[in-house]
Amino acid sequence: MSLLDRLFPRQRITIEDQLATLAECGIRLSPEFGVDNLLEFFPREKFELSKYAGLVITMGGEWKDGRPLSDNVWHLDTECIESPGDYAFIAKRMKNLAQGELAIENIRDRVDIENGDAWVEFDLNGETIHWGARVDRDWIDPAILSHFCALLEAQGGMRRFTYMDLKGQDCVLGCATEEELRRLRKETGLRFTWLA
Repeated sequence: MSLLDRLFPRQRITIEDQLATLAECGIRLSPEFGVDNLLEFFPREKFELSKYAGLVITMGGEWKDGRPLSDNVWHLDTECIESPGDYAFIAKRMKNLAQGELAIENIRDRVDIENGDAWVEFDLNGETIHWGARVDRDWIDPAILSHFCALLEAQGGMRRFTYMDLKGQDCVLGCATEEELRRLRKETGLRFTWLA
């Protein structure tokens, strides 16, 4: 332990308390998961000293069988477009994040990196929506995320997509009301902003 750690010990917040605070801000584990599942990723101490960041990033991931640990946050690696189904997967995650405010159906895509062809398409309110995607090796086209932001706003609901920059090629996406975002920033210190 360093002298600095002895003089100014870092305050620990239990995983249970962090989960309770996050739940008040609209971020919850899916019902089938709990603290024991989280502890399979990292030891308790790591979560409790990272004060929300480590917990939110982990909650945004997937269980061993591919199920999301939470439908309220998504830890997105932006270098994720490699094959057919990748943009469809993104569309499904954005739909789930919107918590019923983005009722897209019949999601399909095309990803052909070699030929520079990618798109995502789905139905919403009886209309087919088709977005072409710029191909840049295996990087996601950020315009696709912006399109989802505009589409959600056009639905007239109270939620908007949120974003926490992790200062690398990954980020955490969520979806919140203005009050949930305000409270999340205040209670956790996490630097979530509106995704645009």
